[in-house]
Amino acid sequence: MSEPRNCQSHEFPWEGRGASLDITGARFSIYPMDNSFASIILDSILMVNTDKVYSESDALSTVYRGRLKHVFDCMGAVFLNSWSPGLHLALEGQVSKGCPGDSDADSYFTEDDVPLNRPNLTVENFSVIAKLALYPLGCPGYLDIIGEVIRMADREKLNPKIIHYATRIEGGIFEVLDFLEHVSAFAQDKSSHYVLHFTISAGSPTREQPYS
Repeated sequence: MSEPRNCQSHEFPWEGRGASLDITGARFSIYPMDNSFASIILDSILMVNTDKVYSESDALSTVYRGRLKHVFDCMGAVFLNSWSPGLHLALEGQVSKGCPGDSDADSYFTEDDVPLNRPNLTVENFSVIAKLALYPLGCPGYLDIIGEVIRMADREKLNPKIIHYATRIEGGIFEVLDFLEHVSAFAQDKSSHYVLHFTISAGSPTREQPYS
């Protein structure tokens, strides 16, 4: 039986590199709890105008890379395109910027921050619940950054609650999407590398005890 390889001595091909462009990346999966889930997922992705991001989808997830504003515009549009009244719908995703293993490849940039999707949608501002966990990597004051994010949620009237390993928020879908974008912008100002993991859920049939 061979000895396990020492990972510290392994030279990865991307080691010491990093993106020189202002790239924000998001990878996410959408889950419509419906018999027509496949067509809902595919149609919602195809409806998104991705002219201002790099986009790629596979059997597991979809990735968008580009300016922060456009990444959130496209990712939010997938959720909004998928929703219909009475549907239980969830989106699980993560946003990242500043990874030392990133590169300038597979990205697209425009000079402006004018979104292409949200202004053209006529979806109502339906209620959602969400959880998020922010990881400001390589930052000694990371707890202060996380604490400020919770205060941001309170100021934006999203009723933040500390739960195990995450923070729970609730509100209209537009306010929740905007807040996640605000968190990403705040994190990139405070740390050189961050990861934001989150889940958004609409129409869940789960009965819960009221949060105090």
